[in-house]
Amino acid sequence: MQSQILDASPIPAPSGRMQSFRKRWVRWAAALAVMWFGVFITLSIWAEPGSPVAFHGGKLMASGRLQQVLDDPSAGGGEHSATVGKDFTDKAGRSCRPFTQGAVDGIACQIEGEWRVIEMRQR
Repeated sequence: MQSQILDASPIPAPSGRMQSFRKRWVRWAAALAVMWFGVFITLSIWAEPGSPVAFHGGKLMASGRLQQVLDDPSAGGGEHSATVGKDFTDKAGRSCRPFTQGAVDGIACQIEGEWRVIEMRQR
């Protein structure tokens, strides 16, 4: 029978430089993970599914879901959807509609075939 010889010598410990590198790498990885998590949470909290207004050519225009509901008031409804009030004609003869979306109220008028926001306020 042959006997096996086991090497019982201790495994050399990593050098001080290697331990320092490992500690720094773990700290940086953890910091980056926390930062990206914070960015994700911030964007998911503050990002709306679509802003109700946008600037086009220096004019404040209805956009996204608000534009759809202004075009077709029956499309409104739902928890975060825009709602529009009764149509009226302003002094300039334009067709206008009051609207509410989220924490924003306002009035949009149809000018040159587009819904321009002429008044907007935060509730």
